[in-house]
Amino acid sequence: MADRDLPLLLVRHAVAEDSHALGDEARALTPQGRAAFRQHAKKLTRLTPLMGIITSPLVRAVQTAELLADALGLSHVEVHPALVPMKGAARNVLKLARDVGPGWALVGHNPSLERAAALALGQALPDKFRKGCAVALRPEGRTFSLQWMAAPGRPLRRP
Repeated sequence: MADRDLPLLLVRHAVAEDSHALGDEARALTPQGRAAFRQHAKKLTRLTPLMGIITSPLVRAVQTAELLADALGLSHVEVHPALVPMKGAARNVLKLARDVGPGWALVGHNPSLERAAALALGQALPDKFRKGCAVALRPEGRTFSLQWMAAPGRPLRRP
């Protein structure tokens, strides 16, 4: 499969702790969230190969990215500040998506990922962007089209 034929994935982190003594940035995946995403990552590897993964520096996103990298056989996960959840993050995510192009997964948080997907598509996603969900976008010039959505424990959704 040529690089241009690969989708760009937006992946929301898996289910994480509600709180952590060191603050929001330190919240880790729950054992159940880790197990569910590990299974989901296997499904994602059957849907598409990837060249690389870029993640938010927050612990829960890094852990999700590492599980995805392990399933794909990738040895490196890159941390990028554009994926930090903050005001205006959706535009930062979309710029990063355009910069890296197809074949990459961007792992981060809601609502910024969902808003970035809506900006990329020019419309809202057809379903909730649940924890652990991956949205496959096909670049088409400066815009994108939706290929599929895949959430843990749910059937694949195509437009």
